[in-house]
Amino acid sequence: MTLTLPVANPHAQYLSHQAEIDQAIAAALGGNRYILGPQTQAFEAEFAAYTGLQYGVGVGSGTDAVHLAIRALGIGAGDEVISVAHTAVATVSAIEQAGATPVLIDIDPITYTLEPGLIERAITPRTRAILPVHLYGSPADLSPIVDLARQHI
Repeated sequence: MTLTLPVANPHAQYLSHQAEIDQAIAAALGGNRYILGPQTQAFEAEFAAYTGLQYGVGVGSGTDAVHLAIRALGIGAGDEVISVAHTAVATVSAIEQAGATPVLIDIDPITYTLEPGLIERAITPRTRAILPVHLYGSPADLSPIVDLARQHI
């Protein structure tokens, strides 16, 4: 079964939250602190509380977020990270920025996400992580991916 989300409509999303968004932008511009200011600190605290974690870290992009996560796991030179061949360059870039080698495997032809049945044969002694990518509104099938990671990594 393919789960897909409707096509995004950022303008409609903006309009539904326009007053709050405009107020937040005005506060950031008025405070003249665009990086690591009070808005960032508030976001990090609210995000941590929302997720039930002790900390939240705001970053500049999804690439930065993936790179930071890979580095936080101690993954670097000589390590391999399995991911999906059909992904944005940012996925591979984040792996390479950490010094690791991306190992790209084929997709599930229905969801275009990581094909769990192909992962096990790509695992080597140098494999340190499996990085699934959710795409086009279809989430990767995480249960078998997590099971394989627990067994082999």
